[in-house]
Amino acid sequence: FCVKSYKKNKMPILNLTTKEEFELMIKNQPLCLVHFYADWVDQCVHMDKILGQKWTNLKEYKLVRFIRIPAEDVPEISLRYKINAVPTFILLSKGEVLDRVEGANPSSLISALKTQVNGLNIKVGTRVIKPPVEPPPLEERLKKLINSAPVMLFMKGDAAHPRCGFSTQMVQLLNSNFVTYKTFDILSDNEVREGLKKFSNWPTYPQLYINGELIGGVDIVKELIACEELKKKLPRYALPTRQ
Repeated sequence: FCVKSYKKNKMPILNLTTKEEFELMIKNQPLCLVHFYADWVDQCVHMDKILGQKWTNLKEYKLVRFIRIPAEDVPEISLRYKINAVPTFILLSKGEVLDRVEGANPSSLISALKTQVNGLNIKVGTRVIKPPVEPPPLEERLKKLINSAPVMLFMKGDAAHPRCGFSTQMVQLLNSNFVTYKTFDILSDNEVREGLKKFSNWPTYPQLYINGELIGGVDIVKELIACEELKKKLPRYALPTRQ
């Protein structure tokens, strides 16, 4: 294959003539603009000139590979991409079709190219790979969970289906006193289960929190209910009036 450059703007275009050349060029390219053309079609020549003129505005995208391929000379490739007329432009990323523009439509072509370039984060010759989003630190996550409701109960199972005797007792205590609360099943997340023990310095479950403050387990809640101290700690809307 050969490389053609427009003298003024130095726009590199690969002129390919075989299926093998084409497959090799598109295999690992993050973004290719492929022009299916015919030399005898004036619109193809016109679009090449337009791209050369626009290259001044597109040169920041150095990873874009511009390819020209004669549609009639490589029928297998033309058939694969359903080329029915020239000029037709196909935007590819590692061989996958992203977009296509048929006919001599410079504004649509430039718009499609810029859209795909922005989507692939290609700027100034470097593909910007966004770093993976790190999960929040465990302590931050625990604080968020503890404060996700005014009254928060960490237990085995949930309010409808407690999965241990102590969790069952805690649910019965809260329900019998008409407390509005939210639960978290520690059996569903071992990181939370083990981390909360250290965070709260409380080795057993269930654990009851009110307004982000650890109250304790079943025995402490029983004592608070017996001396009517639990009501004083609860937010007003967490302890509705009994009907």
